[in-house]
Amino acid sequence: MKLLPALLLLLAFAWSGGRTEIENSAVSFQIQNAGITVNGTLEELEADITFDPNQLGNADIRASVPVSSIRTGISLRDKHLQRPDYFQADKYPRIELASKVVRKTGRNKYEGVFALTMKGIERDVTIPFTVSSANEFTGSFRVNRLDFGLGQESLVLADEVAIQIRVKLKESMPVSVR
Repeated sequence: MKLLPALLLLLAFAWSGGRTEIENSAVSFQIQNAGITVNGTLEELEADITFDPNQLGNADIRASVPVSSIRTGISLRDKHLQRPDYFQADKYPRIELASKVVRKTGRNKYEGVFALTMKGIERDVTIPFTVSSANEFTGSFRVNRLDFGLGQESLVLADEVAIQIRVKLKESMPVSVR
């Protein structure tokens, strides 16, 4: 069974004014496979973040997650995703995300352009996100798994993967709630 969290990565966002520890985070994804929604997660997010909503020009957000942390509820599928036809985890063990530009789009709302790297392939992705007064960041975006060489074209496996990220920081950071 093929599925791919383009994970999201990702993805992952952890944010702070300076380097701040993450209290908890969740990186999840969904993809359609044979008409069924397959859900999965990525764990062990690591991040190095500089984020001050009053100085977005200085924002620097870098996060990564190990491909080996993919969990879909079926261990056989998780192992298959590690193989060369998908993530090729032995050669490309991490999914990485690095900010290029961050801008404010509304009250507690932002949008970032990030370089997302999976399986050695880098693509820009735009990720809208919100920041709560409780230092929680949430965002979601979609990627095409084929853009990253993850699997092949398929009649049963969707190309598009939806990714959701939630990060709660341990320490306070300068967050403008306006």
